Amino acid sequence: MENTKQQKTNVSSKTRTLVSAALFAGIICITIAYFLHIPIGGNGGFVHVGDAFIYLAAVLLPTPYAACSATIGAGMADILTGSANWALATIIIKPILVLFFTNKSKKIINTRNVCAAIIAGIVGTVLYMIAEGIMYGSFVSAFVLSLVGLVQPIGSFIVFVVIGLVFDKLKIKEMIK
Repeated sequence: MENTKQQKTNVSSKTRTLVSAALFAGIICITIAYFLHIPIGGNGGFVHVGDAFIYLAAVLLPTPYAACSATIGAGMADILTGSANWALATIIIKPILVLFFTNKSKKIINTRNVCAAIIAGIVGTVLYMIAEGIMYGSFVSAFVLSLVGLVQPIGSFIVFVVIGLVFDKLKIKEMIK
């Protein structure tokens, strides 16, 4: 009887995590595609603050689930906004950003996650610069557009920290466990 009860709890926890990951994928897609979505250059690229929600997924979900949320949410946003030419780069780059964060801490905003957001912003910018150079054959224009694109990781960092601090005050991580 106790073993059956244990299995139900495990299934429930897995289901809750899967549903949370799907919810994050949706939030990531919406914030990238429709919230502060600012086109840059003529190549279909744009600036957004959706990475903040990738960072939040990374600190609230187990890493594989957060990576899937980032991949699905950001990839779908590219397809929905007519930037499908970027979808392949996005589904490779966005899950990499998740790897710098920890979900093991009791708080969302801690030294590691603040440093991770900075590193993820830099890594994302550099990887998209490389992808643009490969896709369009000009690393010079990719570098110039990457400088404009720095607005995105800075904005995402600020949104991540603000929401993270609010979630820490509300003790969201304790509620999730």
